[in-house]
Amino acid sequence: MQTRLIIFVAALLLLPPVGFLLGGHEWAELAASETQDNLAATGLTLLALLGYTLLAGMLVKLRTTNNPLTTQRDYFLALGAAGAMLVWLLVYLNFYAASWSSIQKNSIWQIALDTLLFALPVPAVLVTRALLGSFRGLLKTLARGPSLPMPHGETSALVFASLAAFGLLGGAALSVSWLLWVSPLFLLLALQLLWHESTIFNVLREGDWGRLICAALSGLIVGNLSIMLYDAVGGMTEDNLLSAQFGYLLFGLLCLQLGDVVAENWRGKTRSQVFKKKPFPIPVVVKK
Repeated sequence: MQTRLIIFVAALLLLPPVGFLLGGHEWAELAASETQDNLAATGLTLLALLGYTLLAGMLVKLRTTNNPLTTQRDYFLALGAAGAMLVWLLVYLNFYAASWSSIQKNSIWQIALDTLLFALPVPAVLVTRALLGSFRGLLKTLARGPSLPMPHGETSALVFASLAAFGLLGGAALSVSWLLWVSPLFLLLALQLLWHESTIFNVLREGDWGRLICAALSGLIVGNLSIMLYDAVGGMTEDNLLSAQFGYLLFGLLCLQLGDVVAENWRGKTRSQVFKKKPFPIPVVVKK
């Protein structure tokens, strides 16, 4: 898991500047606009999104008697750390795409608050997905979808890796935002296949669309909610809210795949393998 995440981070950091330079751009084009102190907006959005995440967890418990935020506490803490890393990487990619503008200083306090805020979207998406998944009728309906052959093996991994590299290089070179936003998902899929792990699209072989659709809808809900909250307190101006919807859907799928990668840390042996029964210490002799 750690090796894949390191490769994932390195590729997102290194490939865009290479494409940017190949496109004939200069570093001065990435200069930020005038900024202002925005601690209040970030803090209010942080509290509001945290409240939404906790509320979603409580609603899941009301419907299933199981709150994933408490029963899987360590997993969601790890998701928060991975999510903060992911959103910072997306902010970094935005320097090359300029999909949104933010008016804030990069002070120590601002960066600290931003990191706390960025730790919330991935857990929020997965808790929202759990809430949508608690509606059994919805899942049963979506489980009857058409089955699709899903790519697997090293050849498919190389295809996804090539698409990711093209998106990161071409998106930065041409300033095409959608190329940059699809690349992280392609890259994570490629790494999963190279390591012979499953991807989130494997369930489509059986026609089960529920997990993917619920994740995409969750990304749409959390993405719009976060932007609306941040914009309401004067923190951000979305350049094109309609085109951003595609990015939110992709973000939901990316959160789902990242959640599967992080969950591998808890993959272990069965209880019977860990707690093996000891042989009876006294030999038993049976006389005929």
